[in-house]
Amino acid sequence: MGVLLPSERGTAKGRLFLAFVYGLLVLGGITMVLPFMVMISSSFATNYDYSRHAPVLRAFWDRNDRFMRSVATCFPRFPRDVFPEAPEAWTGWTTVAKDKAGVDAFANALLDPMTNRAAYAACLAKAEAYRAGAANWDVHRTTCNYDPRDVEPFSGSFTTSFLAESRLPVQRDSWTPPVGDEKYDLWCRFKRSYVERMIARGDFVCRTVPAKNREGLRDALVMQFCQHGTRDFWEGAFANYRLVGQYLFIRGRAFWNTVVLVLLSVLASLIVNPLAAYALSRFNLRGTEKIILFLLATMAFPAAVTAIPGFLLIRDLGLLNTFAALVLPTVASGMSIFIMKGFFDALPRELYEAAAIDGAGELRTFFSITLPMTTPILAVNALNHFIAAYNSWEWAFLVCQNESKWTIAVWMYQMSQQMSGQPWCVMAGFVLVSIPTAAVFLLCQKIILRGIVLPSMK
Repeated sequence: MGVLLPSERGTAKGRLFLAFVYGLLVLGGITMVLPFMVMISSSFATNYDYSRHAPVLRAFWDRNDRFMRSVATCFPRFPRDVFPEAPEAWTGWTTVAKDKAGVDAFANALLDPMTNRAAYAACLAKAEAYRAGAANWDVHRTTCNYDPRDVEPFSGSFTTSFLAESRLPVQRDSWTPPVGDEKYDLWCRFKRSYVERMIARGDFVCRTVPAKNREGLRDALVMQFCQHGTRDFWEGAFANYRLVGQYLFIRGRAFWNTVVLVLLSVLASLIVNPLAAYALSRFNLRGTEKIILFLLATMAFPAAVTAIPGFLLIRDLGLLNTFAALVLPTVASGMSIFIMKGFFDALPRELYEAAAIDGAGELRTFFSITLPMTTPILAVNALNHFIAAYNSWEWAFLVCQNESKWTIAVWMYQMSQQMSGQPWCVMAGFVLVSIPTAAVFLLCQKIILRGIVLPSMK
């Protein structure tokens, strides 16, 4: 039943009411879309522009922002010794990103002269001399703004970190390199790999730079952007997604584990819950109200309360690190059974009487009459179990501590902990893992809405 009668919609009050309702819907849509846009934009960000939390990344259309992103890849903080003319307030990249007017003036002063052939040639000569001297750098006297995304392919482990080594006072003349330190030797080889890749790719700068005597570095940064700025920007923008894709879909079995888990959970829920609801609806069982009350009472206990006894039960049954441990505890749902029972109660009794006269058994009646008429509510039940199985990480991590059984949700949690210093990578992971849920809802939205609307109409 509509809120307004057809005759009332043309009145001034009716139009004002409809405008108010649609205004609220638009406002609600904005509050949902805007955070999602910020998440997508942040997934393409770097340490330079992540703190802006803008719905659209400015670097997509602004040359000056792309230049600052290029400079930020080589330095953890703004390099004042390389650009002494920069504003005094520029201490960290977060401060630099907030000063958009200052960024435009700074970048224009460096990039605009490159339109002059003589200035471009002079800058190119200095940049090539800087690159040529890279082969003779003392790797012990270099700093490296290393990217953790590059460590795993180099060391073969996600847990390797060079945080302590990157903070060594290599710029001090009194400092001497440690001897016989395997971690430090690995760090030096890692820094050298950046230099070797720079030379092989024909770049002018890399994440490894001299700690002192940085002559030509300024021109190398400018020339790197002039010749390879577009390539570097797109490689950097999609580097977050490349890392997440390798982390979740290639190096582990998280994707296939999640597919198997979701299929088993949805299939089991569509068998157990409708059968239970059908039995409670069709047969006059003694204590039906008590059974329903018991089923609903299971919702009163949070997952944290039932986690320990559930884990002990799964352990005693010998089901740890199996798909059965993930699927069985969530098959039966008190809310799903309660909702479907109410839906089954509203079906015409005459249909069942006609089926009985024709000689149909209960299973034939259930599969041929009841299920085809309850497709919307089954779709809602399947979607709820899909979301629960897809997003569940606490229970999955508790009963499947073997990495070979981890799902996408568990890997995403682990990655968010290990990549906490790179929230832009975590944002890329959130975007990727939200795609299946959004796709399922968009493909099934008509059936889902029917499942929501029809029970209220009955």
